[in-house]
Amino acid sequence: MIIYNTTYHIADSHEREFVEWLKSRYIPRAVECGTLTQPQLALVMGREEGSDGNSYSLQFHVQGVDALESWYRRTGAVLVSELERQFGTHVAGFSTLMQVL
Repeated sequence: MIIYNTTYHIADSHEREFVEWLKSRYIPRAVECGTLTQPQLALVMGREEGSDGNSYSLQFHVQGVDALESWYRRTGAVLVSELERQFGTHVAGFSTLMQVL
């Protein structure tokens, strides 16, 4: 079992819309086929003074890297394209994989 984590930084001007989009669009579509499970969205604490925006962590459980790669080809790439179209340069993100011990 691994945890697929993506950390996003979103500009203040688009934060409310972004969080709502994650909850109403991204997460439901991501878990639809059953490959990704147990979605968890969290605000990253400790905003830097003078920063334009907040960071959020979105995590899912997945059985392994092969399952995640298959999900990404079928669903994830489409969701990333939607995110880029909707929020453009107002959001940046990076993903990490973590092994559950």
